[in-house]
Amino acid sequence: MDVFWYALVGLLLAGYLALESIDFGIGMLMPFADTEAGRVRMRRAIVPRFLANEVWLVAFGGLLFGALPVAEGELLRALRLPFLAVLCAWFLRDGALWFRPAYEGARWRRTWDIVLSAASLVLAAGWGAVLGMLVRGLSVGPDGHSVAAAADLVHPFTLLCAALAVAGCLRQGLLCAARSLPEGNPVRVGFGRLTRVLTPVLLLLPLLVVVAAAVVTDAPVVVGVVGVLTAAAVYASDRVQATGRTGAALLLGAAPLVALPVLVGAVNGTTVLATHSGQGGLELSRAIADSGSLTLLAAIVLPALVPVTLGQFWFWRVFTGTGMQPR
Repeated sequence: MDVFWYALVGLLLAGYLALESIDFGIGMLMPFADTEAGRVRMRRAIVPRFLANEVWLVAFGGLLFGALPVAEGELLRALRLPFLAVLCAWFLRDGALWFRPAYEGARWRRTWDIVLSAASLVLAAGWGAVLGMLVRGLSVGPDGHSVAAAADLVHPFTLLCAALAVAGCLRQGLLCAARSLPEGNPVRVGFGRLTRVLTPVLLLLPLLVVVAAAVVTDAPVVVGVVGVLTAAAVYASDRVQATGRTGAALLLGAAPLVALPVLVGAVNGTTVLATHSGQGGLELSRAIADSGSLTLLAAIVLPALVPVTLGQFWFWRVFTGTGMQPR
């Protein structure tokens, strides 16, 4: 059962990244909208859904605290600087979405458009970098605890994972934004060209991650399987998109974001917080909560997952078709 709770925590994070990848991508694309109506349209692609998507992040944090309390403390301690950057970007991104329409001034709105774009980029790259460091393993500080050192932050594998997350989010944003624009619209045409550029990039990046992971991890075969499946999903997403089924293309296109948390568990197994040296890591047996807490979580959390998932599905069905319409 310990592995079940660990896997469920990872599933919630993967669900958040898959859903929010669209919002991160559209946020990064805000500068490409050349008219106020276009910028309003793109903002409204995010606003109806981002709070519902963040339910998954809140659930991830809550379950991490409840089921893996030791892991939460160690993760926040080891990754405090990257998490601080992600947290600040999260606040700024949400603030930009709410504050932009508060005043009519062009300078005010353009300022928040820039904040939205920059914060969305930091969020996508930050989550990719954090998960990349967890896959590779962290350094060990003088006190014997794991820590994200500067060398971990700028390691080529970390940067590749960050690039994979950014490219994946951009493509998701392009697909979602273009679906509600009329045929022949100049912005939609531009988004189509950018999508065609990003698709081969997203076919290459998972393979580069596989090559790098073969050097920095002890599970090259597992990483290879995940990388090939990710590239195959991106290719299938491109083929499906060509037939006009954007919803299915978005589902398959989330593979690069889902692959990163999957890699953490696939490479490190039951080591919740791995290190390069193998010293100072955190095993699942030490991170998991006591049996009484897990029993309480099972009685509360598991029954709630079904209505939450159904509610999320309904919310997307209602708002995905109308969220791009300016009002």
